Amino acid sequence: MTKFCEIVVDACPRKNLTDTLQFAREMANAFDAKISVASYAWPKTSMKDVLAPSVFWAEEQARLMERALASSRTIVDEVFGADSDQVHWCSGIGEPTASMQAHLLTADLLITDSSEEEESVLPNPAHVALGSGVPVLRLGRSFGKAHFSRILVAWKDTAQARRAVHDALPLLVRAESVSVVGVGDEVSSERLDAVAAHLRCHGAKAQYLHIPNTTGDACSSLLDQARREQAELIVTGVFGRNSLAERVFGGVTSEMLSNAEICWFMSH
Repeated sequence: MTKFCEIVVDACPRKNLTDTLQFAREMANAFDAKISVASYAWPKTSMKDVLAPSVFWAEEQARLMERALASSRTIVDEVFGADSDQVHWCSGIGEPTASMQAHLLTADLLITDSSEEEESVLPNPAHVALGSGVPVLRLGRSFGKAHFSRILVAWKDTAQARRAVHDALPLLVRAESVSVVGVGDEVSSERLDAVAAHLRCHGAKAQYLHIPNTTGDACSSLLDQARREQAELIVTGVFGRNSLAERVFGGVTSEMLSNAEICWFMSH
């Protein structure tokens, strides 16, 4: 894949939605891509709400979710201005992770962010990537223009890592530097060199680095290296082993989900 032709942006109600939409608009313009916006609202519930549901509570939550969706639509119209009529809008009250997956049938990329929301549930980006097969770009807390100059590729010899590299090619070939990084004895320098050479064949300015020993976990080593290189984006596969096992025992995906600083491109 050399470009993104169809981009979907997650516009589920949240505080920094304007910045995310502006970024998505810039990226769509850069790739001359069609863009659509999906917004789903679902209230956060407590154990009390589950055990003792109230009709009045449910009706009030429905009204709150409808207002939140209307607010998101207003922000979309403000960001896209006169072009908002050309942006496909899809919205509804529903659990956002499952609803977002159903909306990604023909998408090349989903753009979301790492913000938190107190009143409504936000989609889990890794689970969206897992369930839909569509790559997800999760923006970190601080992001600039829709161009990543320095990118770190976290490599393991897995199908998920290969998929992530393939899906991220439109960004990798535009970067000023790409660092293919592997941690520990699960990957060799020879394999990392081969991946970097493959990326150079596609036009990416890629080099490799093997971190043989780590004092912490693999994710911490990758994030530390990303900070040293001032990388703006990290590319990984998600759920490289059984997804249930990773949720129980942890892994790079789980650790990355809890780190909201750096932009993260993920595929399964």
